[in-house]
Amino acid sequence: MNRILSALPEFSGIRQSLMIEAPAESAAIFLCEPVSTPQGTRLLVDSIVRPGMADYSIQEALRLELKPTFVARVLKKARDHRKSLILVHSHPFAKGAHFSEIDLAGEEQLAPTLFQRAPDRPHGWLVMSPDGFSGRLRLGAEVIQPIDRLTRVGTILQVETRLSNSDLGSHFDRTVRALGEDGQRRLRALEIAVVGVGGLGSMVAQQLAHLGVGRLLLIDHDRIERTNLNRVVGAREADIGRAKVEVLAEALGKIGTGALVAARVGSILHKSVARELLDADVVFSCTDTHGSRAILNQLAYQYLLPTIDTGVRIDALDGRLQSIQGRVQLLAPGLPCLLCEQFFDPEQVRRDLLTDTERRLDPYIVGDVQPQPAVISINGTVASLAVTMLLAVAAGLPSNSRHLRYDGMRNRVVPIESSQDLACVVCSSEGALGKGDRWSVPWRERP
Repeated sequence: MNRILSALPEFSGIRQSLMIEAPAESAAIFLCEPVSTPQGTRLLVDSIVRPGMADYSIQEALRLELKPTFVARVLKKARDHRKSLILVHSHPFAKGAHFSEIDLAGEEQLAPTLFQRAPDRPHGWLVMSPDGFSGRLRLGAEVIQPIDRLTRVGTILQVETRLSNSDLGSHFDRTVRALGEDGQRRLRALEIAVVGVGGLGSMVAQQLAHLGVGRLLLIDHDRIERTNLNRVVGAREADIGRAKVEVLAEALGKIGTGALVAARVGSILHKSVARELLDADVVFSCTDTHGSRAILNQLAYQYLLPTIDTGVRIDALDGRLQSIQGRVQLLAPGLPCLLCEQFFDPEQVRRDLLTDTERRLDPYIVGDVQPQPAVISINGTVASLAVTMLLAVAAGLPSNSRHLRYDGMRNRVVPIESSQDLACVVCSSEGALGKGDRWSVPWRERP
């Protein structure tokens, strides 16, 4: 799947901006950071260039043409900064967006120039009408694929797909009564990855499947143990020794709401596994190590991949509860990351990112990590807070909080206000934000 994503404020209003010049067609050019993913291309919009009136040689109701000097200036910038170009124009009065014969002829004429002057990266064409879009991505001068979705990333996630939505059916009647058909269709369009499917992550995935999201990718390297049976969704005595993701995928497949579920046995500490996340719209981080969280935190900003980070901590001494804490936080452009929050223990991150061989040779690692307390109802509370936050981010639920803390001992949920470090190496424009593959990630290159 090929998708265009942007955290730029003007991206969400690009359709309205293009329509202002109706009845004449109007144009824009996206300069994008191209990222190859296992299933397509992720195009991160770095900037949007709008031509002035003097930059058109033709601007009419059924045709437009940009002056070669304008295109050459933008193309030089793309070449110098190794960006992909997406040439965008409007069809102000069309019902449904389709490329005209004139559009296709212009594309054929310009494509060789683009790939000659800015080679080794894809370029594309996009037409927008008041009610939709159609896009063509050229991986080379002759290889053409559709552009499948446009996504605005931030505190609100706006995903627009090129495919029409089918009938919702009666499965979602009660959800539609709360969120409306538009909210339910937004959920149906989403592709979501859940990293870590233990007691917390399996409940998150179960709720997402019941809500009818379009596709779920489950990632975990662990296997069912006897101690998991009291809290991992779908796990039974006969499943001991099986991969958690496979057990959970079977359970979710029986729900019958149409969600497509894929299971991936592996750790996102490994590059090949982590890059599978780049084909998702949203990630739920339900992992329990600082190293994996550090990678997910960076991917959220570096690849414009909104991530809802979750966690539960229960402290007990001699069988007596001392504290019950939960947290849910959206990691997305414009919001502080976990590094800004000083969440990480650098030593734990270092240890988690070691290979097995390095771990055996490390003189500073002594003993084993002790199992932590876990209670299914507390996991369920935090899972519900996390999935409800997704509804606010992507399906229109009227809730503004993007960082919540749960105190189980005092029976309260508190919204957290925090500020972003404008020089943060992860979430600022000076750091990894939107850099794609041009910025390094501390994952393991090989399993």
